[in-house]
Amino acid sequence: MGTTVRQRDHGTDRALPSLPPAITQLTRLIDLFRAMHAFNADTVSEARLKQLEWVAGELAIAVPMGLSETAGESLRDLFAPEAVAAYLALGRGGHLRTMPTVDTDPTSVDASERVRIYCLETLAKQAEIPFETPALPGWALRPTVSVRLRDVISEHLELEAGSWPEVDRPDAIVRGLAMWGVMCDTLPRLGELESMRLQDLTLTEETLALAVTRQPQGGLRGKTPEPEIAELTEKTAQLLAQWLERRAGLVRQLQGGAPTHLWLSTPPHPDAGLPIKRRGISKWYLKLANAVQIEQDAAGVPEDGLVPTRWETMRRTLLADRQATEADSR
Repeated sequence: MGTTVRQRDHGTDRALPSLPPAITQLTRLIDLFRAMHAFNADTVSEARLKQLEWVAGELAIAVPMGLSETAGESLRDLFAPEAVAAYLALGRGGHLRTMPTVDTDPTSVDASERVRIYCLETLAKQAEIPFETPALPGWALRPTVSVRLRDVISEHLELEAGSWPEVDRPDAIVRGLAMWGVMCDTLPRLGELESMRLQDLTLTEETLALAVTRQPQGGLRGKTPEPEIAELTEKTAQLLAQWLERRAGLVRQLQGGAPTHLWLSTPPHPDAGLPIKRRGISKWYLKLANAVQIEQDAAGVPEDGLVPTRWETMRRTLLADRQATEADSR
């Protein structure tokens, strides 16, 4: 966004009307975030900078529409509740778009509103301006597959494990059973699973629990994540205990310090004993889902009944089912 705009008119330059003070101040604020990103991308990521620029561009369009009587006079007025409510309403109605859309419904999705609110909050905080955060729209999960497919995957893992004597069972199978149990009990994203540590786990006769540090999404990004204590089923606790025995054997083979991550790579991977990354977890689940799909194809299961090959799709399925169950029990 520039502060000086000129356009050609019949061979002469004609200066456009000056920008409202609030937009001029907003432009300087965005320039500050650009400088912060250039200095340290960990402070302001490229994706977040683009979102801040997007919201600033929408506000520049919205102010002349009359968000409030004083919205254009200062950033404080622009971020006042009345102006913010009017801006969000225009955004929801699709009135601030600068590009055509193929969607027949111009209304913005809830995810866009969450981003708008978070960016407004970020801008106001940087400018040291009081800001009343509007209520965030609820998360509307996309339609997903049947929750019954969770049991299909569980049965495949158990049959695979049962084909080996327990003493000879590969570490990858032992880890897979425990990881899938944690998935069904705590519904972690890949990054949350990757970041789990031994100290997050409590397995005693009185307590079967795992501390999961949720990674805020959408408009909640930037908030300090709080560990959430998730209860584990007795079956998952047993599977985890078996994995911890195998994990200890993998760590003993390492030279140097022992990792504290709960999930480690297993043979024949060259990094066996080192923490498994989210990409590795995703590849493991993809291989598992493909194997289950082959079995389903042989059984004549229609395409829309096949297990999903993305971890997040299955996670959302289980989450939607849990939310529906909780709602029915109220």
